[in-house]
Amino acid sequence: MYYERMSILPCRHRLVPERESYCWRETARAAEDGMALMFQARDGRGPVRCDRSLAAACPFREWSERAYKARMVPCPHCHRRHREGSNSQMLCEAWSSVKMELARMRRETPEGHRYYEEGTTRSPYDEHTTALIRRLVWQRLKGAVLRRDRYRCQDCGVGFNGRRRKVYDPRARGGRGGYRWESLEVHHIMPRALGGSDHPGNLKTLCPACHQVYTHELTAGLVEKRRERRSLMYELRDQDEDFVEDPWDAI
Repeated sequence: MYYERMSILPCRHRLVPERESYCWRETARAAEDGMALMFQARDGRGPVRCDRSLAAACPFREWSERAYKARMVPCPHCHRRHREGSNSQMLCEAWSSVKMELARMRRETPEGHRYYEEGTTRSPYDEHTTALIRRLVWQRLKGAVLRRDRYRCQDCGVGFNGRRRKVYDPRARGGRGGYRWESLEVHHIMPRALGGSDHPGNLKTLCPACHQVYTHELTAGLVEKRRERRSLMYELRDQDEDFVEDPWDAI
């Protein structure tokens, strides 16, 4: 059975496949002509709206002219049925891969070691996993890491009864003092900016104070590297070498 009365053909990247809707496809892959494509709204803050003209020009269209409704297929991971190629199927595959990595780490790491001390760049899921699925997996993975670490900061050892706790802040209410909520955070041991992944072995639980220390160290290191890079470029310019503007200056 195929859709006969649709304004545009169905697409699994579209939020509502049966009619004109937002496209959640996010990609930086190069097209055949070598240009990088990124689908987003004109304001740069949201997904683009997919209409008939965009669907006709889309290089990532995955349907035929007679677009048949995707069939239901059994899932070897959750033993349920998913629409073939749907987000639910891709999410189930990616999350199952992450759970396998969690189980493997429990078997292979020594007692009391829940993560890799130096972090890792190994990805817990397939490299072609879409950005939407990565975000959904990340939400689940954060909860799994907090439970693995028993809701305790892995640096200072402070424990939380759950994801957050109420702490006294003397600066609250204009200096009169008061209570506020403080939440545990999941830290990338090897930062994403340096190639770190969302692998469970690259994640550990930290309280906000300890996490802020790592953030400041990373920021200071990146600033220092940028300063050294710019100094080198200015030296090359003074020596009449080919000079290229630092792309970071445009950010």
